[in-house]
Amino acid sequence: MKLNSFDDIDLQILDILQEDADVPDKRIAERVGLSPSSVLARLRKLKSEGIIRRYVAILDEEKLQRSTVAYVFVTLSRHDVKIARSFVKKIRGNPFVMECSHITGKADYLLRVVARDIPQYREILMERIVPMREIESVQTWFVLKTEKRETRLPIRGDLLDARGGKK
Repeated sequence: MKLNSFDDIDLQILDILQEDADVPDKRIAERVGLSPSSVLARLRKLKSEGIIRRYVAILDEEKLQRSTVAYVFVTLSRHDVKIARSFVKKIRGNPFVMECSHITGKADYLLRVVARDIPQYREILMERIVPMREIESVQTWFVLKTEKRETRLPIRGDLLDARGGKK
């Protein structure tokens, strides 16, 4: 399903769910002006097509003592498909790596790593990341304070320009 094949009601439903995935179907139906059964049918379609991948709870990192965040630039030992696949497979198995992005520039990958504190980050780095034979080098930047962190995808942005003004 292409984004431009969505109707406005699909986008409204997705927007509501991004705000709060725990909203009952009946409440969604009231907000978009459909019956609960119609909303349920649309939700099933969005799930079956993979548009809605899963529902999750967003946890408070500080309250769970996981507020040390590091961005780690990783350079692989060689630009080789097998090496990249092996690296990604290992990273996917590391629960402290919250995100892994293949990037352009001097490094090959950017990792977002969470830890309890700097000593735990050092342990993760030295025991789980640096020993990977696929890695040539790593560089770490620590987050002092996160000013904005959003999980909501701007799916209705075609109505606004990048500055937030109407087109």
